[in-house]
Amino acid sequence: MRAALVVLAAALAVAGCGSSAARHRPPGVPVDWRPPPPATARVRVGERPAAEPASPPPVPVESVMTPDERRATLTRIVADTTAAGDAVRRCGSRKLLPDQESVFETTRSLLEQTRAALARSELWRAESLARKARQLAASLDCPG
Repeated sequence: MRAALVVLAAALAVAGCGSSAARHRPPGVPVDWRPPPPATARVRVGERPAAEPASPPPVPVESVMTPDERRATLTRIVADTTAAGDAVRRCGSRKLLPDQESVFETTRSLLEQTRAALARSELWRAESLARKARQLAASLDCPG
């Protein structure tokens, strides 16, 4: 029994003293031996991945608006875009300071985004953008 323990201890000592490359090799399976990823995960350069099953599109907010709510929303959008547009027109031909120029360009961008949202019948988005444009335009100080 003692001889068997001595042989086992010697075998463990020899196995632990292998080459340094074997000791520093990362655990796991070499890349060459690994199976390829599933076919659904492969996408060639320039290809689009397979589309996931489409969920039904969300119900547009406008479709649940009453005609009166729609009119009120459009009235608010018109009021906000008119106020912001007036401020942009007053400042359009003036030499602006850099911070004013930034506010001016952002306000113009918000007005363009509002028009695009209206063209897509996204009233909730158009209203939000118009409100932001009006609030930002209020900080433009260009006497008329």
